[in-house]
Amino acid sequence: MFNNYREILSLPGALKFSLAGLVARMPIAVLGLGIVLFIQGVSGSYGLAGIVAAVYMIVQALAGPGIARLVDRRGQAAVMVPIVITHLIALLMLIITVYADWWTGFIFVFAGIGGATVGSVGSLVRSRWSHIVDSPKKLQTAFSWESVADELLFVTGPVVATVLATAVFPPAGIILSMLTAGIGSALLYVQKSTEPPLVERTTEAKGHVFSNPGIFTIIVVNVFLGVNFGAIDVIAVAFADEQGVKSLAGILLSAFALGSLIAGGLYGSRSWNSAAHHRFGVSVSLLAIGACAMMLAQGMVSYTIILFLVGFTIAPSLIGANSVIEQLAPPRRLTEAFAWLGTSLGFGVAFGSAIAGNIIDATNAKTAMLLPAGCAIVGALLALSLLKLLNPTRSSHEVRSNRERQRVNVEG
Repeated sequence: MFNNYREILSLPGALKFSLAGLVARMPIAVLGLGIVLFIQGVSGSYGLAGIVAAVYMIVQALAGPGIARLVDRRGQAAVMVPIVITHLIALLMLIITVYADWWTGFIFVFAGIGGATVGSVGSLVRSRWSHIVDSPKKLQTAFSWESVADELLFVTGPVVATVLATAVFPPAGIILSMLTAGIGSALLYVQKSTEPPLVERTTEAKGHVFSNPGIFTIIVVNVFLGVNFGAIDVIAVAFADEQGVKSLAGILLSAFALGSLIAGGLYGSRSWNSAAHHRFGVSVSLLAIGACAMMLAQGMVSYTIILFLVGFTIAPSLIGANSVIEQLAPPRRLTEAFAWLGTSLGFGVAFGSAIAGNIIDATNAKTAMLLPAGCAIVGALLALSLLKLLNPTRSSHEVRSNRERQRVNVEG
């Protein structure tokens, strides 16, 4: 069943850089939640916590593609090492600012700097896979493996961060993120044999990758999907708090991630005959149904079960998005294209956490569940109505380039 995974992990250097990347991107599972738990634990406000987390995520989303573009041109290690150092200093200053009771504006400044320098480790790792694999089938399996790795982080990270932050030390989630980012980066960026070659300044490398209508569609849909993740992070903490078991919020988030991990593992273990963009449309539709089902939760047990089932739609949706992007993007701009996926999700997560936090402060967690449900429905409707734009036979870089050359020849 898992021969596909064994085949890609046996490639030279593959397991080594994948594991290093797994450690280096632990922040995707704990840092946003860690900021929420830290700020809320000290200030008592979910609204402020959500806004600070939103600042971090929005700046991260804005900076991600620019960092990826620099990486394509100058190399992963040359760009990311100084960026990681800056990131660690910014998070340290965020913690100091809160405890020293400095001007509140500094909280947003350091949260923003932390977001601007976190980078998109997942896109860097996926670019390494694109560099070393030799077939679309293996690349599909590699993307599935990385999605499984992401969900493994989301299973373990939130539980550890929540328990440490609520029972031991409020900034523990942030500190955990700092340690793993530093250690993982040190292990990843020294690996030169699998690092993709530098991109030369050619005509193909100019312009914006999201000028492709298919890529732009994925980006817009991912914003709405990201709202689910950001809102659910805050809602889970508030829901558990309202039930009198705030320290168990990590279990809710881990159940959500566990469902996605299982689905991702099964997804990548088989060879699919259907087109990636069709599978993406089905996955986001099922996600919308699951997001609506969250409204049925009556307690911790029922909410945990529902989130576990919703999780089964997450990995297939994200794997499908990565596969479509890989088929549509210019090869020389692949890292940047993957980073735009992270950017779109980041925007959604930021808006989701901020808006959900304020809804919770004004009403309760149950009412806030309307936010992810509504956005999931909109995302699914967009994906289905614009599905033809995601078809590589219509919207891939090669097809569009050939079409443009034919147009120029006709006009000439």
